Amino acid sequence: MCIVGKNGVGKTTLIRAIKNFQATDTFTKTASPYIFNETSSIKYEVDENIYDFKFNPQLQVIDTKSIIPDDIKKSIYVELPIPHGGRFNEFQRLNEIDEALRESISLDTFTEPTELIAFLSKVYRTDRFNNLKEVEIRKSKYYFILKEDKFYIREDYLSSGEFFIINVYKMIQRKCKLIVIDEIDISLDSAAQVKLIQELRSFCNSYQVNIVFTTHSLALMKTLDDLELHYMDMRGAVASLQTRSYNYIKSVLFGFQGWDRYILTEDIMLKNYLLYLVEKSDVEIFFKYKIIYIGGGSQVVDLMNRNKNEEFFSSSDKVISILDGDQKNREDGDKVLCIPFESVEKQLFYHYVKDELPVEFQSKPINGKALHEKVSKSRDNNYMSDHEIFEFLNNKKEGEVAAFTAKLINFLTPS
Repeated sequence: MCIVGKNGVGKTTLIRAIKNFQATDTFTKTASPYIFNETSSIKYEVDENIYDFKFNPQLQVIDTKSIIPDDIKKSIYVELPIPHGGRFNEFQRLNEIDEALRESISLDTFTEPTELIAFLSKVYRTDRFNNLKEVEIRKSKYYFILKEDKFYIREDYLSSGEFFIINVYKMIQRKCKLIVIDEIDISLDSAAQVKLIQELRSFCNSYQVNIVFTTHSLALMKTLDDLELHYMDMRGAVASLQTRSYNYIKSVLFGFQGWDRYILTEDIMLKNYLLYLVEKSDVEIFFKYKIIYIGGGSQVVDLMNRNKNEEFFSSSDKVISILDGDQKNREDGDKVLCIPFESVEKQLFYHYVKDELPVEFQSKPINGKALHEKVSKSRDNNYMSDHEIFEFLNNKKEGEVAAFTAKLINFLTPS
């Protein structure tokens, strides 16, 4: 789960509050002493138990009289950014165990952490971790790269990004149920960020852990699945957290325009009809989408197929074609859909011939396009707006239109 939002909306405060449940001196150590007042409080709900933290005027902190079980506290790990992150407190401990580490190297009492080596190698796309070793000292695990002649590089002498990833791995191995990381992208280049998220998602499944993090990295956000990205916003004095699409966040945070889904279609009439169906559905559309009219049915499908290789719109799963019903022979699962009638104009003409239109004309139009033009340009009793036309046609095929609309909305919302 990734949380993003503008600076100052409360992302770090939320993460401090989570860490505070585990270590009640969190705010004292990491925040301004003036952020609390007499009404300040935090309420935690774990399973069916509620723990209330309230402002203590003598100590000027948030604390509780409740006893929080150790097993719950041990199941949470929170990593804050520089200089408050837990990994920055490891340096002294690593210096203290250095002598025991050297002894382990001289006696060859270390092991090879194959899973961690694979993890680091995939994130950084290198084989420089192939000689990484693991040693257990005082019931804690430590890592180092063994060089020739018993020389070694201790984990805290690696880059800050590598040292950070090793510490996250330690928490995963301990099977902490909730791992929370503020600003996960710090010290990692864009390529490493992308690979890290892929590997963490796999660890969440295999170790049954939950990882929550914040980021400002667009490269990282783009790799997230539809329901993994959450936007924090502040309205008045209330912070809200809502699931949002990548392009929504890209637009709001960075001012870049973009779309999550693309619909290719034949002409502007079909585009307007699809927009009408989406609006009429009253469903809150999750993805930002773009409907582009191309031309004939074969051109539409051809452009969609070329996108599979070149991805000039987006990946193929985010692009579909919707054609008029007279192109039914081109239907292809969920990739090429057809509306429930030959076309808006042809269906309108069909009902005109059957004398079912609510308007009358003195001269007789010869086809659907001529009829639509006449209906659109007439006035008084001989006028129908496009919305009125769409409504009229939908009422004639309610079941088929509902089934088609469901497929359209399904494409524009997460599964």
